[in-house]
Amino acid sequence: MRQQKAKSTFCLVILAFLFLLNASAQQSKIHYLFDTLTSFDQLISKFKNKIVYVDYWATWCSPCRQELRDLKAIKKFENFALKNDIVILYVCVDYDGSKWKSFIKENHLVGYHILTNLKLDTDTKSKFSFYENRRGKLKKGFYIPRHLIIDQKGIVADSMAVDRRNPKLYAELKNLIGKH
Repeated sequence: MRQQKAKSTFCLVILAFLFLLNASAQQSKIHYLFDTLTSFDQLISKFKNKIVYVDYWATWCSPCRQELRDLKAIKKFENFALKNDIVILYVCVDYDGSKWKSFIKENHLVGYHILTNLKLDTDTKSKFSFYENRRGKLKKGFYIPRHLIIDQKGIVADSMAVDRRNPKLYAELKNLIGKH
């Protein structure tokens, strides 16, 4: 009986260790960038010769949270990106940042992360906002969730890319991979 209990305890300790090891490995795949970057071009220049999938989101954005909590789609895309040497870059547009890192950890969002600052946010919006007719008035807007694809040369290949749940994204990225 004692031997059986010792074996069970040993197995539980091993399982706990493996769980912690896996959690640690996941954490090591989460990279935080400094928010001192002041332009979109500076940000993208960190990933020379790589295809970059950029995901703009915020903790207060319900559609963003819904998309980023789709674990199946997140994992599928992470695996695809890893196999194809694609960088996943998350840009959080929260100014506060108090919930930012905890959301990333809770949802195991593997990739590069940056919390935007005023200069980076202003530069991004000046480059990627678009005009639309709202009740008869032309208004400029930048809506989230928003996705961009940057090619290996650092050029924006798609400034209105679909999200990772859409099969068209995979086709578009495979096409870019094939051009390189």
